[in-house]
Amino acid sequence: MISKGDSKRCSQIVRNFEELKQQVQLNNQLKQERYSQIGQIDAKGRAQRIIKDAGAGNRASLLSFEVELITQTEKQLQSGDKNNLCKKQISNKLIAQSAKSKAEAKKNLAQDAEDYDEHRIHLDELKERYHTDFDKGLEENYAREQNRIHGDNKLTEKKKKSLILMFLKEISHGFALLLWFGSALCFLAYGLDPEDISNIYLGVIIIFVNLLTGAITFQQNMASEALMESFKNFLPQNCKIIREGKVLQIEAIKLVKGDIVFIKQGDKIPADLRIIQSSEMKVDNSALTGEAEPQLRTTECTHPDNYMETANLAFFGTLCKEGHGKGVVVKIGDSTCLGQIANLSSAEKKVKSTLKQEIDRFVIIIFFLAVGLGILFFLLGLYVVEYPILACVLFGIGILVSNVPEGLLGCVTVSLAVTAKKLSEKNVLVKNLEGVETLGSTSCICSDKTGTLTQNVMTVEHMWYNNKVIKAVNKSILQPGESTQYDEKDPDFIELHKATILSSEAKFNLQKEADINNVDYKKVAALGDATETGLIRFFQYIEDIEHTRSQYKIAKSPDGSEARMPFNSTNKFALTVAEMQTNNSDYCIYIKGAPEKIWTFCNQIQQGGRNLNIDDQQNKIFQQVNLDFGKRGERVLGFAKLQLPRSAYPLENTVFTVTHIDKFNFKMENFIFVGLVSLIDPPKKRVPMAILECRAAGIKVIMVTGDQPPTAAAIAKQVNIIPKTVKTNDDLMEEEGLTWDDAAVKCNAIVVHGEKITKYLDREIQEGLPPFTYLRRWVNKPYCVFARTTPAQKLQIVQACQAEGFVCAVTGDGVNDSPAIKQGDIGISMNISGSDVTKDAADMILLDDDFASIVQGVEEGRKVFDNLKKSIVYILTSNIPEIIPFVAFIIFRIPLPITNIYMIVIDVGTDIVPSISLGYEVAEIDVMTRKPRKKADHLLSFRALTHSYLLMGPISLGGGFIGYYTTFNQMGFPIYSLFGMATWTGYHKPPHGDFSDGHGCQNTYDNDCAYFNANFMNPEASSCIEDEENAYIEEWVLNWLTIPDGNYDLRKAFIYCDRLTGKWSPKVKWSYCQKENYHSPITDETACYTTEALKYAQTAWLLAIVFFQWSNVICLKGRQTSYSVSCPNKVMFFGMILEIIILVFLCYTPGIQIVFGSRPMTWWQFGQPAMPFSILLMLFEETRKYLIQKSIWFEKHSLW
Repeated sequence: MISKGDSKRCSQIVRNFEELKQQVQLNNQLKQERYSQIGQIDAKGRAQRIIKDAGAGNRASLLSFEVELITQTEKQLQSGDKNNLCKKQISNKLIAQSAKSKAEAKKNLAQDAEDYDEHRIHLDELKERYHTDFDKGLEENYAREQNRIHGDNKLTEKKKKSLILMFLKEISHGFALLLWFGSALCFLAYGLDPEDISNIYLGVIIIFVNLLTGAITFQQNMASEALMESFKNFLPQNCKIIREGKVLQIEAIKLVKGDIVFIKQGDKIPADLRIIQSSEMKVDNSALTGEAEPQLRTTECTHPDNYMETANLAFFGTLCKEGHGKGVVVKIGDSTCLGQIANLSSAEKKVKSTLKQEIDRFVIIIFFLAVGLGILFFLLGLYVVEYPILACVLFGIGILVSNVPEGLLGCVTVSLAVTAKKLSEKNVLVKNLEGVETLGSTSCICSDKTGTLTQNVMTVEHMWYNNKVIKAVNKSILQPGESTQYDEKDPDFIELHKATILSSEAKFNLQKEADINNVDYKKVAALGDATETGLIRFFQYIEDIEHTRSQYKIAKSPDGSEARMPFNSTNKFALTVAEMQTNNSDYCIYIKGAPEKIWTFCNQIQQGGRNLNIDDQQNKIFQQVNLDFGKRGERVLGFAKLQLPRSAYPLENTVFTVTHIDKFNFKMENFIFVGLVSLIDPPKKRVPMAILECRAAGIKVIMVTGDQPPTAAAIAKQVNIIPKTVKTNDDLMEEEGLTWDDAAVKCNAIVVHGEKITKYLDREIQEGLPPFTYLRRWVNKPYCVFARTTPAQKLQIVQACQAEGFVCAVTGDGVNDSPAIKQGDIGISMNISGSDVTKDAADMILLDDDFASIVQGVEEGRKVFDNLKKSIVYILTSNIPEIIPFVAFIIFRIPLPITNIYMIVIDVGTDIVPSISLGYEVAEIDVMTRKPRKKADHLLSFRALTHSYLLMGPISLGGGFIGYYTTFNQMGFPIYSLFGMATWTGYHKPPHGDFSDGHGCQNTYDNDCAYFNANFMNPEASSCIEDEENAYIEEWVLNWLTIPDGNYDLRKAFIYCDRLTGKWSPKVKWSYCQKENYHSPITDETACYTTEALKYAQTAWLLAIVFFQWSNVICLKGRQTSYSVSCPNKVMFFGMILEIIILVFLCYTPGIQIVFGSRPMTWWQFGQPAMPFSILLMLFEETRKYLIQKSIWFEKHSLW
């Protein structure tokens, strides 16, 4: 058995090869469509000749011409109108693409490609080349030797990125680099001032935050990758072969050239095979060519010069959809078609997501703001305040670090991860977290039809029999009391039922059903094409299809097989001969197919149980009904029967030759028309409403499909892409006789055939217009549908949308969609119908293939952008009370109100959970009724910056200063005395005695108090002048930043010598302090009149700011809606409780107080100073939101 690791490696390489192949095909298509643009008529002929030669092995000539052609195209584009900016932009893009293709072509020019001729050589030569026998297969010993020489049937794996490198990428983007820069500055500050150990704590915490957020993103990406791995199932595990005349089951990895492989319906092709036997075998080549319809495989070489299109090859990785066959292995592993494609091209890199661009912009703004303010205050401190240079450097670093929102990166990461989890619950897998927001900014969705807008399940919609149009409602969905329009006992219905089931081969696959008596036939797997599957799902509830078939034996062909002729595009009908005995007949021929084709075989129609001749009136009715069904986008099938006369076709010894219409042993005439059955791939239930939601949200939805224009237009109207009352350009052409050009200009809803895109691109060159001029006009129509498009055209549609300024989301499922998905601003792949390559190329995967899930993603994306704005405003608000203390310290020379360690406590401690909780807020009421945000609407807008820095920040600053000043005042420091105190000089100790109060005086400077007990304050003692002259005391500049002497009574230090009286006098009129209430657990003495008071004041500042943030986060629940109508947020409540727990832990935990510099506070200091400012903020915000709802002008100028 193949190991799991080998299977994953193989599937990884296969997907890469598919993608590379598609890129080459896309380049080829673009070049073909540009032939007329560069006037290379002769070159085109030359190209055709060279391509023919290349089929014989002249690959070098082809590649050489490719280089020449691309070069000429590039010159032509460069020679265009240089003054036309739009043309120049698009041309540059196309030149870049062609330059890449040219480089690849030149690279491939030097490589020798293995000539692929196994499809055109004679079978006898093929036998001889691979030493095989088509009946007995290879000899076992020879096969083992070939496996030893050539290796296993697997593809060489590309080296995967190292997990370490992937993790390093997550911690080295713009925002992370800003945090690394801030951390480095903290360590630098510690190096300059080792006494302040808080810088070490700050640097380590920033590093931890950076690593943690990187780990979260890394884990999310790994989880997405793991889920992607679970989708991979490309290489078949086992295959059925014949060796030495014995039929064996072996591992596909052990196949060798010359092995004879049996293929049946549902099998994946295990290697490149030359078909040597086929019974209506059809394969799905969409993984290679993008062809939506299964391709018939025969033994005939239909394209000797192009092995990719020949019918006698089946390629590795494709799927057998119908029939069965047998083939000889001609290529394995890297030598398969996919293996040769591997080196032809490489995947294009995705551009930055809109959120990534916004984050990078934010980082740049914050970086320059932080650096600018840091340098400014460094210069102010150095030249204005004249501080020592070391102190000024520390000030600058403090300012810079305080401007860096350390918690924002974690907030963004967690918010996106939370949204990604929510989307996964809604069947949207987010591979790239940043893609969530991009989807929210989407202004245009280019969507597939089949499987995305529709159910990809053909369903019987209408029937026409007995000259009546009947709504075909499946009996299984009827509610109690409801009935159907059709009568199951009606002879005309019975005949139509019989014709439908007998002419179809599809059947249910009940092998995996545990209870075959209780099967949901609407969902159970079926074997057969989509149309026949739709028929049997409907009629199964009328009568069991196997029971119906068991009543009528299928006639035989000369080779003993059933007398059936499958449908093909040439004949446009399928045929079945059944044994059905009547008075004059033993056999009945049933045919089904294109109604107009079936009608030509008929001269009668069954109505009311009788056969009536077809007249002109009946013919008009038939034509009108068929046309009406077609206009509704329904696939219509006609059914007819012919009873063969017993005299010519007796029951015994009669066989029917039905392999080809020319070999029929009966005439295709005089059939009786039984009726019409129309099927439709119905829209998914949620899609029509989802389209309306997109329209309300200002998002244009463009359908891009491979269906014919009438079908595409009909489905577009059913799903509301085109309103039912709006006329399309085709309607105007039919009703008003307009030309296509005139109708395209006049209409509001346009349906464009893919051929028109190519035609009008050529016209642009002839008319000298910029590229995509017409295409851009079409996509700007209010309603737009593209039909019968190629992969190259889908890419051009996306490019035109982007050129018009749309943020474009692109959906797809096939490999052929991957270029357009990559080109889109956000690529969305289907899961159920999507190829592995498409899933790899996409940013998101719809697990249920439902378009409505995209709309939910858009809502989540818009919500996450809104909530990130709220989080940024919340986080930036606390920047002001972190920055201004440094400003006040420098300008007013007050003791520093906040420390670096407190800044980190706020940024990544108390603020982080409330800021994240804003990501859990429900979407605002207008989230899906406002237009998509413009590219100029940034995550950090000027209004958001001013709202946080100039409104909410200053209000919170007021609460901080009140807590700071009142705490100092309680500690004996009058408020006015704080100004300038940071630079005061004082004295270490008195010259005689001490300042202890031995008389219980409240004012120690009174004459009867301690100063008179100290000799130097006593009039009888020596004067202060004498003390100074004798240098009895040492002058001291207090260090408020480190505060090494927290127990020193500043009343002893802040004194001066009054020269008039000759006495020592206090510099400050000290306030009263209750010493017993402010006992410091750190110094084990009172904090009154000491530098310990600063620790209490700084703690009060921290408490005030954190408690103010409570009201801030509550106000930010809605940008324009009142808090009173907001929904509860459990995470926010938890965050607010966590803030209290953190503060209590910091203030009252021994040991922690030393590390963080916190102190125990009384109840009135525990956030109370912030209360009036919190109330003020909430009143202001509620008033502002009320005015926003009442005034458009106020909304325009006040809504951030």
